[in-house]
Amino acid sequence: MLFALYTLSWFLLCSLWWVGALTIGIPLTLMLLFSRTFRSSFFSWSFVYVIGPLFQPRSMPARKKAFQILKECVANRNKNVPLEILEIGVGEGPNLTLYPENCNLTVLDKNKFFESYYMRNAKKFPHISYQRTVIQPAENMSDIADNSLDVVVSTYLHCSCDDSYAVLKEVQRVLKPGGKYVFLEHVCYPESEFGLSIQRLINPIWFLYFNGCTLDRDTATKIKKSGFSEVICEKYLAPYWFLYLIRHQIVGVATK
Repeated sequence: MLFALYTLSWFLLCSLWWVGALTIGIPLTLMLLFSRTFRSSFFSWSFVYVIGPLFQPRSMPARKKAFQILKECVANRNKNVPLEILEIGVGEGPNLTLYPENCNLTVLDKNKFFESYYMRNAKKFPHISYQRTVIQPAENMSDIADNSLDVVVSTYLHCSCDDSYAVLKEVQRVLKPGGKYVFLEHVCYPESEFGLSIQRLINPIWFLYFNGCTLDRDTATKIKKSGFSEVICEKYLAPYWFLYLIRHQIVGVATK
């Protein structure tokens, strides 16, 4: 019964969002529609100062689950040798608090407007040996060398990338043999649940206001079909009303 009320409330909220975006919000909607630069700038600012303070604490249980998987994957490593890690789609750096000791971290994001926010945040975590920031789409990480990384991490990336298969191909290229890809993603509701219809209802507006994010992607299938030697993928249900639209999530690790 409670979940039915969640569903109804989000249906009404999404309907109101459409009305607002096409009436009093039409100037902002048009700017987001016709200027990708403005869209990227608006998203980075709003995510850091508005969305992030609401979203990040509620996403932390899922993030911790992903990094527990990372910890288990590297448990037997030589701890005297730094772990070479790349995080793609790093944003403002919400995962920095979770990285293990003695790691060399390179970060990548296609949105240049996140870089200043990330650099400010990174100063709070001296246990991480920050290497550099690469401003490139994950579909074409040409600045990252082949077979150079022990681990690639992404959290909530595939929802907004243009081509997940291209991203996954690049991940395999930059990983060392036996390297690990640790992922956390929100995905589509099952076809049998009305939540999928709500995701599809709000998708066009969500895409604009969240800089290309798409709610109804089946990322698990893409990861499993992308050619990794092994994929461990678990389903995760976000417990909060606030996260209803991204309630269905996956977390796991893929091995090159």
